[in-house]
Amino acid sequence: MERYLENPSRTWLIPLTVVVLLLAGLWPALEVIGMRWLKFDESYSHGFLVLAVSIVLIVRKWLTVRPSVGVYPIWLIPLLAAAIVYLAGTLLLLEALQQIALLPLFVGALLLIWGWKQTTAFFLPLGLLIFTIPVWDYLSWPLQITTVTVNQFLLSWLGIEFTVEGVFVYFPGVGAFEIANGCSGLRYLLVGLTLSTLYGELNYQTLRSRFYLLVAGTLLALAANWIRVFVIIYIGYKSDMTSSLINEHDYFGWWVFAGTLVPLFFFARVLENREQVSSGVRESAADSQIQAPGWLSVSGVVFLPILLFSVAALHADARENMRVSGDSPGSLSPLLERNQLLPLFKSSIRGWHPILNRPDRSRIDVYLDRTNEGAVGEHQVEILTGLYLYESQRPGGELVHYNNRLYDRELFLPERTFEVNAGDGQKLRGIELRYRQTDVRVYVAYGYYVEGRWEVDELRAKLAQIPGIFNRRSDASLVVAGVACDGCDGQRVLNKLFPEVRENAQRQLDNLYKTGE
Repeated sequence: MERYLENPSRTWLIPLTVVVLLLAGLWPALEVIGMRWLKFDESYSHGFLVLAVSIVLIVRKWLTVRPSVGVYPIWLIPLLAAAIVYLAGTLLLLEALQQIALLPLFVGALLLIWGWKQTTAFFLPLGLLIFTIPVWDYLSWPLQITTVTVNQFLLSWLGIEFTVEGVFVYFPGVGAFEIANGCSGLRYLLVGLTLSTLYGELNYQTLRSRFYLLVAGTLLALAANWIRVFVIIYIGYKSDMTSSLINEHDYFGWWVFAGTLVPLFFFARVLENREQVSSGVRESAADSQIQAPGWLSVSGVVFLPILLFSVAALHADARENMRVSGDSPGSLSPLLERNQLLPLFKSSIRGWHPILNRPDRSRIDVYLDRTNEGAVGEHQVEILTGLYLYESQRPGGELVHYNNRLYDRELFLPERTFEVNAGDGQKLRGIELRYRQTDVRVYVAYGYYVEGRWEVDELRAKLAQIPGIFNRRSDASLVVAGVACDGCDGQRVLNKLFPEVRENAQRQLDNLYKTGE
């Protein structure tokens, strides 16, 4: 049993005020996280539920500990460090840095007014929220590669003929599967970590039991995703891609995950039975409090809102100053200039076009190449060129984002990837897409141009934004060229036209954003 301490001073108003001021000062970053929580097909849809649980646990600890308020100046150092990280994320326009700093800012503020011994009781209730912050997105790629490796082993064990290239699994004569971002297992991992941590907080007293349960929850969550992906691939292979399970794999995945919870909670019960529960009552953290002088209390509380509102103001000012002035959203020029190309008044070829959310500027052109030597008979080559520009990375406007995709995965299947010559020694990527229900194919070449550098994948494009504070460039763009044709070599056509597309896009972007200006 936990004992309740009497505290007649009712010192709940100051910590509540500090939390409210933090919420107000950090609202731009918190709003972005809340938007991610509302997307129920992403990895953080459990966010509001975890927040509610965290609040309940915090209130429970408050009623038990009832900490007294003082100011402990030594904790200004980590609080300032967290504020600097948040400010760096603001200036660099990197949401990940802002999000990493959120929990340390809240914990640092509580350490400043409560001290170490009182605040430790609230570490875990607050720490649960770490599993709802979108910084875990950076695990998606290694989780995808791990899932591919496990399934490669399982398919080899069954003697199935296949080839693997990156995150694509190809079956000759059948089709291909992409182990995409949503197949990484990140959702199951975060939910498994949350459940394991919460169960340990409510039922265990030793760190050893909590650690064992956390490891078991992690392994079973990953195994659930590996099983899900393997079953989907295997059934798709056996059914020639006609099984309804391929389109309903999300529901199937949660059933598999629910199945892995059974052994997890059996193991949790075993750990609980083995624990030796001490008969003593935990020592209260409030016993060792040392009250600081009154002027320190006042300065500490005043310091927090001044710091955080200054950061918010700098955030707004940085976003405004990073934008390019004097150009309209429609000022981008075509990426191909050929007399033999006939412009078409549409924005897709064979139903394909990139899906990007709210770019600051974009230019999409579709042409009919009536003279291309690869065309056969009446079949002619359709070409799409696109430039999608984000002048700065910010909430609702990011080049690398879960909702930004090269193609609609419900319509297209990736057949293979290949290397594309982009001119001037640049090698970028291409992908062959096929409609799920037909044999219609589209060949796509693409590259990311971030702050004056070409990158070939999303992770490198995201990391390439970091030097922006030094070269005063914050732009990030996607450049694509797509080819749809019957009876021609789409890869060869892309190798001929993409150097011109890449050169024109780079010239326009460099003219808009001069390094060092």
